[in-house]
Amino acid sequence: MAEVKEKQSERREQIIEAAIESLKEVGYAGTSIREIARRGGFNSALISYYFGGLHKLLLAALDHSSEIRMRRYTQAVEEASGLEELMQVARRIYREDVEGGHITIFSELIAASLAHRELGPELIARAEPWLDFVEGAIRKAAGDSSLLQILPPREIAYGILCFYLGVNLMTQLDPDTSRIEAFFDRANQFAPVVAPLFST
Repeated sequence: MAEVKEKQSERREQIIEAAIESLKEVGYAGTSIREIARRGGFNSALISYYFGGLHKLLLAALDHSSEIRMRRYTQAVEEASGLEELMQVARRIYREDVEGGHITIFSELIAASLAHRELGPELIARAEPWLDFVEGAIRKAAGDSSLLQILPPREIAYGILCFYLGVNLMTQLDPDTSRIEAFFDRANQFAPVVAPLFST
């Protein structure tokens, strides 16, 4: 029984990896059950068997990518000390998301949700853990600062997440990342000026 479950888990992961590869390389428009099966070298019927359909598989692919990133980024935030190091973590997150293709995966599903409205609530629900993540980083930077009484961390987190999603979409339109890198440069220069405010 354990061996069967292990094989099923391996097959499921194989299907998810093929879906991720397809979204990265040909986007949502080119991603179909047949295309994913071709890339993974398995029977297309297995997608319905394990996931029940294309959209459920693509959401599972997003979940898989997000879980890996969440573990890594949570550790990075926990190890950061102060606002300046958190800004460096934010920059690293952006770069890794671009290079690893997660931005492409999420952007493609956002685009797909315009035509397939049922995807919208699913994507919003998957944004909640990231809101928690950003809020936690804000609270870590602020500590016991009185700023939290004026600027609610959850609202700031929502604004940051919206900004980041906007940056993601712009990266899809314009692969030249020099402007966003310039933004991070300015933010890093500004961080030492702002940091004392978080200790009051």
